[in-house]
Amino acid sequence: MRTSIAPFLLVLFCLTGLTAQRSSLYIGGTGGVNLSKFKFTSDLSELYSETNPILGVNGGLVFGVQLGSITLSSGLQYVQKGSEYLTDNFEDDKGVGFFTARERLHFISVPLLLGYRKNLGSNFGISVAMGPSFNFGISGKLDEKIEYFGEDQPEETTNYVVHFGSGVNDDYRKTQVDFQFSPGIYYDVNPYTRFTFNVTWDSGLGDAFNPRYKKANSFFDDNKGIVMNRSTMFSIGLERHFSIGDKY
Repeated sequence: MRTSIAPFLLVLFCLTGLTAQRSSLYIGGTGGVNLSKFKFTSDLSELYSETNPILGVNGGLVFGVQLGSITLSSGLQYVQKGSEYLTDNFEDDKGVGFFTARERLHFISVPLLLGYRKNLGSNFGISVAMGPSFNFGISGKLDEKIEYFGEDQPEETTNYVVHFGSGVNDDYRKTQVDFQFSPGIYYDVNPYTRFTFNVTWDSGLGDAFNPRYKKANSFFDDNKGIVMNRSTMFSIGLERHFSIGDKY
């Protein structure tokens, strides 16, 4: 019977980290900006032939434990997501036009990340972390604009409130699971204070649309597909470390 060596390598990797002279609990804060846009599939990707990122902000608390070179971190983050999306041509009973939509969505995110940190000098190093994030929708806004062909046709704009939940009138799932990959650098001001800079790629793992909303909405009878949130987040942070056992 074959036995995979992967679990043994993982244990060896963890034990190597634990023998290093750096063990601490830490808490801190982060803040930054992000570029987000939707990823459509199937008919929806053909309907919305162009998607553009929108600028948002992120920030919140971070806490974790560092055992040697290994980190396990979580936190409570506010994140803005969304997208701009357009059609090549839009046609209804008023004529042919150009459709543009812009959504801004607000989430509270709880990541759970396993990481690795490597010193490159006495107070400077690099890091990488990855794992799932659990995103809870708070609110959102959708702005739509239709520009009809013809000088005598007025431009139409409509504004909607976006809802999260499981009811037939809720646009998106209340809870959405993403995957994060986050490389970064850090600088130690002193043995207990650390500055961090991270770039985080955050990608949805499933359809953000609420299934009951899709079943009740005839629009999805002719337009199959799903939508996923994609974000690139840039953040700076400050951590305060508290020694565990050996001096940090």
